Amino acid sequence: MSIKRFFVKDGRLRPTWRVISYVVALVVGLFGIQIPIGVLLVVALLVGVLDQSSLMQLQYSLPFLALNTAISLAVILPLTYLFRRFLDGHSLRSLGLERGQGWLRDIVTGLLLGTALMGLIFLVEWGAGWLIIEGFSWQVQSPALLLPRLLVYVLLSAGVAFYEELAFRGYILQNLRADWGIVAALVASSLLFGIFHGLNPNVTLLALANIFLAGVLLAACYLVTRNLWLAMAFHFSWNFVQGPLLSFPLSGLDTAGLLVTSTQGNPLITGGAFGPEGGLLGTTVLGLGLLLLWAWKRRRK
Repeated sequence: MSIKRFFVKDGRLRPTWRVISYVVALVVGLFGIQIPIGVLLVVALLVGVLDQSSLMQLQYSLPFLALNTAISLAVILPLTYLFRRFLDGHSLRSLGLERGQGWLRDIVTGLLLGTALMGLIFLVEWGAGWLIIEGFSWQVQSPALLLPRLLVYVLLSAGVAFYEELAFRGYILQNLRADWGIVAALVASSLLFGIFHGLNPNVTLLALANIFLAGVLLAACYLVTRNLWLAMAFHFSWNFVQGPLLSFPLSGLDTAGLLVTSTQGNPLITGGAFGPEGGLLGTTVLGLGLLLLWAWKRRRK
């Protein structure tokens, strides 16, 4: 292979190099904005404005999560547009955002699938005695505060589902597929998806393996429908039901949902402080999700 063919395909930069450039730009953009914020927090800690406990609470508070979501969206959306428009030569909508036939059905299916799978995890843990419902959030805080908080979580969950699917199942998966085929693209994009969650609190090797498996399921959502609506809707409902509704830890984050619960099951099964995505029960349910998606695909034919 000549040097030109190594870097160029069909008159444009080869898709693999576009993905590498995209990931580098993504990391630089996200960390370039977040590093100054981190420096300010460290300074506040050093001068005594915050103590270590207050710093940890602030980092995982709802306002800080909202800030991180806004930063990620502000970086990923324009970056993806620029790469898709000028390096790929296509529109952003061509990544799977067209409202073609059945797009609303795909959204409803994704919402139901994510809700059903997370609900199944909840029922199994509750039925096995691994999860105890001690009360409801509106018994310990005012509904006037609870409802706006829940609305914020709706927006945050939607934002995360949008920009993560746009990046991983949109730009990365589809460009890698153009160079290496479906299997390699699915594995590589899911590995990157797992790596990007590697700094989450309370993360374990099993949690990373499950996030990889979730990436495979979300990639399958795109491959079955050839759009991102199913994947985005599933991603949204999986996250929103998991944390803000059922009060599980969400990828290591405490979201303090509608239920007041305590857990006493084996963390290897339940996921412990990382939440269901960190346990073998999560592994099983994600595998079930793949089987259900396969059955749904056969029915669509």
